[in-house]
Amino acid sequence: MKYSNEQLLTLYERMVLSRVYEELVIELLAMGKIQGGAWHLAIGQEAAQVGCLSALGPNDYFGPTHRCHGVLASKLDINKYTAECLCKGTGYQRGKAAIVHISSMEDKVFPANGILGAGAPIAVGFAVALKRQKKDGVVVSVIGDGASNEGNFYEAINLAAIMEAPVVFFIDNNGIGFTNPISNATRVQDLSAKGAAVGIPGITVDGNDVLAVREAVEAAIERAREGQPSIVEAKSVRLRPHAEGLSAETRDPEMVEEAKKNDPIKRYEKVLKDLGILNDSMISEIYDRMKKLSMDAFEYGFASNYPSKEETCDLSLVYKTLGGDLA
Repeated sequence: MKYSNEQLLTLYERMVLSRVYEELVIELLAMGKIQGGAWHLAIGQEAAQVGCLSALGPNDYFGPTHRCHGVLASKLDINKYTAECLCKGTGYQRGKAAIVHISSMEDKVFPANGILGAGAPIAVGFAVALKRQKKDGVVVSVIGDGASNEGNFYEAINLAAIMEAPVVFFIDNNGIGFTNPISNATRVQDLSAKGAAVGIPGITVDGNDVLAVREAVEAAIERAREGQPSIVEAKSVRLRPHAEGLSAETRDPEMVEEAKKNDPIKRYEKVLKDLGILNDSMISEIYDRMKKLSMDAFEYGFASNYPSKEETCDLSLVYKTLGGDLA
């Protein structure tokens, strides 16, 4: 096995944290303790997201999408992250970023962009800056399948190819953009093939296999360090509607139920059990620990104050979290 037992178990713990954190979001929405509309959950996509993020090295940057709540909770300080989701003053941007635009340049996490696919060209620009400064860093830009049909994505991959930018485009393909199935949006079977139009390689992997995703992204990052951008597509199925409280489920319920049989966490549990790394008592302990971590984070957020008027009007606080200094 390429990875140590500790690394393999950490992947599982992060997947479980992502799942239970987002399941808690569903519970809190039903109780009326938090508001719906902007919670775009990735339940069913944990292997793709954790596999991708875990492949990054200490000098690499992560550009998330709006559907990265659970995985960011495992990457960032979960208390500060949750407080920001609740628009509280103890959050990363003092409540200004809310759910969708949370970032931390200290942790090398870009803010997600409110414009579909617009994070990709920004990632290319940042990657080119790293290259010109001779820094050993790669930018991994995550987009969904819907964003891969946007013009700014094509411009981004074309510019990345021309500039030989140290960037990886990760397409988290869950099969449906909002309510539009991918089959209605493009005739390309594998979205990674879109790189051929601009001369960059691409690979498509099983998005429910966390190890396959990690290995593919690791290889892509190493290519990017040598000036070869590429596309990695991970195919999975999200098990929730587009956004909690915003849109109803439009897919055939039987299709969603069938997808649950390929649950990435259950699949990975079997792998770890077969390797003798995981057992049922450990699974129970990990779930309990991650649930407590998630609940404590929301309690921290609920107990935090909203930002003061002075903090709300002080844009330098946001600017500094993005790596700048107005002074």
